[in-house]
Amino acid sequence: MKMITRIMLPMFACLAFHAIAENQASPKKGSEEIPIWAVGAAMPSEETLKYPDGHLSIMVSRASFKPGEYSFLHDPTIVEYKNGLFAAWYNCPKAEMQETSVIRGSRSQDGGKTWSAPEMIASDKDNKGIMYVPVALINHKDKLYAFVTNMKGGVDLVHDCEIFLLDEEAKQWKSQGFLGSPFLPNTPPRKMPDGNFIMAGRVASEAGKMPKIPAVAISDGDNLTGKWKIVKLLPGGLLPGGEEPDCPETTLVIDEKEMTAFVRGQYSKKLDDNSRPFVFKSTDNGQTWSEPVKGNLPMGAAKIYAGKLSTGQRYILYNLPSKPRRNIIVLTVSKPGETQFIKAWKLCDGINAELKAKPEYAYPSALESNGKLYVVYSAMKRNCIMSVIPIDSLGAKE
Repeated sequence: MKMITRIMLPMFACLAFHAIAENQASPKKGSEEIPIWAVGAAMPSEETLKYPDGHLSIMVSRASFKPGEYSFLHDPTIVEYKNGLFAAWYNCPKAEMQETSVIRGSRSQDGGKTWSAPEMIASDKDNKGIMYVPVALINHKDKLYAFVTNMKGGVDLVHDCEIFLLDEEAKQWKSQGFLGSPFLPNTPPRKMPDGNFIMAGRVASEAGKMPKIPAVAISDGDNLTGKWKIVKLLPGGLLPGGEEPDCPETTLVIDEKEMTAFVRGQYSKKLDDNSRPFVFKSTDNGQTWSEPVKGNLPMGAAKIYAGKLSTGQRYILYNLPSKPRRNIIVLTVSKPGETQFIKAWKLCDGINAELKAKPEYAYPSALESNGKLYVVYSAMKRNCIMSVIPIDSLGAKE
């Protein structure tokens, strides 16, 4: 089969993939769906979804409506750093991508129970008209890097992706240069079997345009501050039907011999916020990708996030199609070593009186550490919430 390349809402809202079941032939171009959700298993629904055992929800950062503060927050990410947690997101003074957009973050040294006051990571301090959004974090060799998209001239008009490094002694984030492409990251960099790092996201056809093409960025080994190779999952920029992707936010699952990319599906009023993710796969460490097919798991119009647990289980986080939209974030897992998702739980649902939060809940990102899965997401596009889930509650021992 010919291989192709492909890639966290007014600006980001997009993504997903699932590998073909064992002994099942790869679907041909134009086929309807492949089973990323196990055939015969009941689909996740509002009526059947429950919270995982031991699940906790914690407020990481809350919007401030004071003068000079930020009342808009969206698209958070999380990483382990110096025996603690570091979460980051993008902030705007009042509304999404209005006036200015900055990247801020907070730290926790007690497993997320309490968080420091937000610190600035990237801002337009020289008044160049740059909006910084979104951010992807990685802790590499005990150094904390932030990959931040630069936009200029209007909402979603991407120019490049800037790399920042935290200088702990100076207590500031310092720019290390640029990726060299109008790339927007949706997931943190992850190491591949060949030793290079890969970061899923989307890219513009040229600087100053909207990032409408799903893509991955690939490093040159451990050189995270050098130029990254951009591989488009859709080299021609169009889906098999000839249409342009709406918001192709992309996420990855990395296995030893193949890689699966899940890309946010197309939005359609006819589907009533009920789309299907596009699925791609690569067997050469992200250099080439299969043509897209649709997964059979219905998802709401929002960013999705996937990964692999230490138990060998795949997982994917997404919004359940619902009214109101973005009311429920779902966590699904596969059995260890398998590719089809088969079990599901909800992480949020409606009003959270304890945290004084309510939908929209969206744009999750996750980190596994110390036997727990930490999932951060935005609420109302005002607050950052974290769900903490014991790995043992996700069927790892079954």
